Amino acid sequence: MFEKLIARVEAFGKGMMFDCHACGQCVLQKTNLICPMSCPKGLRNGPCGGTLDEKCEVYPDRQCVWCRIHKKQYKKTETDCPDLLPSPDSALFNTSSYLNMLNGSDKYGRQPLEYLEFIKAPQLNEPQTQSRLERALLEKDFIFTCEIRSPRSASLKRFKRHAEEIDQHFDAVNVTAYLNGKPSLPSPLAAAELIKLGIEPIAQATCRDHTKTSFVSELINNHINGVHNCLCLTGDSYKGSPKIKQVFDMDSSLMIYEARYLREKGEVRFTGESMKSHPKCFIGAAINPFTKPEYVPIRRLKQKIAAGADFIETQLIFDLCAFKQFMQRFVEEGLDKQVYMLAGIPVITSKQAFEMIPQVPGVYCPEHLRQRIEASKDIRQTGIEIAQEMIEALKNCEGVSGVHLMLFGSDHSVLPEVINPFTLKE
Repeated sequence: MFEKLIARVEAFGKGMMFDCHACGQCVLQKTNLICPMSCPKGLRNGPCGGTLDEKCEVYPDRQCVWCRIHKKQYKKTETDCPDLLPSPDSALFNTSSYLNMLNGSDKYGRQPLEYLEFIKAPQLNEPQTQSRLERALLEKDFIFTCEIRSPRSASLKRFKRHAEEIDQHFDAVNVTAYLNGKPSLPSPLAAAELIKLGIEPIAQATCRDHTKTSFVSELINNHINGVHNCLCLTGDSYKGSPKIKQVFDMDSSLMIYEARYLREKGEVRFTGESMKSHPKCFIGAAINPFTKPEYVPIRRLKQKIAAGADFIETQLIFDLCAFKQFMQRFVEEGLDKQVYMLAGIPVITSKQAFEMIPQVPGVYCPEHLRQRIEASKDIRQTGIEIAQEMIEALKNCEGVSGVHLMLFGSDHSVLPEVINPFTLKE
């Protein structure tokens, strides 16, 4: 009874001062007295990819919690790799963080994790996984990837037709699933279908949908099915009504860390259990180069690389000038020597598809590009031309290892058309 009283008084006082969410393992000293749990996604280590102009993806009228933390905690010129804070221990929620600190029960959720020592991907002279994507990045100067949506029904007919349209054209293909939190065939199962068709897949996993248990289980499933690439994402916020329960047991940095820990040590980090035969996946992460202030995505990227990411896929790029400025800083920081960067290129095929762009969190489309698309009499052809212009501009951009095409529309046959002028030259 006494402990409950202290917890309630503490929650009330800290709630008034710091917007405390009573996790019971306070990290306010590490986040400059701004509670990271006040992030709608409960992210413990940095902003999600939906952040734009310092605004929260979930509540656009509010400033992003992690942008506030970065602006207050660091000097504008500092781009040191931040600490990696663990997921909170759910057993301590709604208990007193002061009492937990005194008796030591909050150590798991409050002490930063130790980054692993490993060789960064571009420094390797030979593949470290069974991933064909890793081999392509090692052997080629510039690679091409794209994505395909996992079926939202029990039929694979349409999925296989789209796969056949892009077959033999790309070095790897992302399998997107649970878009906006909507049900679909799980990404690992759809990725396994691509394996049968001879296509190198990249399975996706989102923190929105996974506990640590289900995520590691998915890595095992991927390994058994011959899927050796995994892209670790935070996941966009579900906008439907009624609101579903979103997991966020980890943020994307912690998801990467779990995957790399298992790969390097053959051990499940959060349980301490070892595996005789363990998954060794090629690990991908995402970054929004347009998050503000400009130093925030660099810090976030350093954290993900230190956590274990091998390759990066960016948010959609419409503003080439701003992206090149980001890449200049990326190279200045030496990150091109530590991770492969794949630039996200939009492929617009219809007016209806283009109208979806404002709904994508974290994406900015410059007015001149918007006017060009809206004035086009053949949007499909204009979409191809814009994508090809971007690829041409990025082919010789230092630090860019390839491009990742993101289709807006359902005509997958457009994707090979976009890259044919570049691949046929080889």
